[in-house]
Amino acid sequence: MKTLFKFIFILFAFLNFGCSNDAELCFTPPEGFSFELVDKTTGENLFTNGTYKSNDITVKNLDDSSKNIEYNFISENNYNVITIGTIGWKTETVNYSVNIAGKNIFEFHVQATRINDKCSHTEYKDFQVKSATYQLDKTRGVFKILVDTKI
Repeated sequence: MKTLFKFIFILFAFLNFGCSNDAELCFTPPEGFSFELVDKTTGENLFTNGTYKSNDITVKNLDDSSKNIEYNFISENNYNVITIGTIGWKTETVNYSVNIAGKNIFEFHVQATRINDKCSHTEYKDFQVKSATYQLDKTRGVFKILVDTKI
């Protein structure tokens, strides 16, 4: 009988005090970066029109050129973008270059700060694109890199 009372007391204590609504935790993964390469003059996607081929893409870490960076190429209904989802899982400064067939198309820099608090998330600061002009398509969250194909 004593064992039953102990079990009920422990169960009651756990149910009432084990979980607190104040201690709800949440986790927000970092938002990835998406880049669409378009002709500076015509606005055409350079993968859709055949100027570039997706298997010629490389993304390099400028701070350690021996490292290729993981990326994805999304090709759906003439929507062809390069996505990089590895940034922001930890606090870091990123300096990458995106290359097609060995030619540097653009470089980008970003400082990512991972906030591990009641609700974990990533803050991005100092985003810069170098070696190219770009526009942010806010409706799709895609950076349009304007490439001069005549060079």
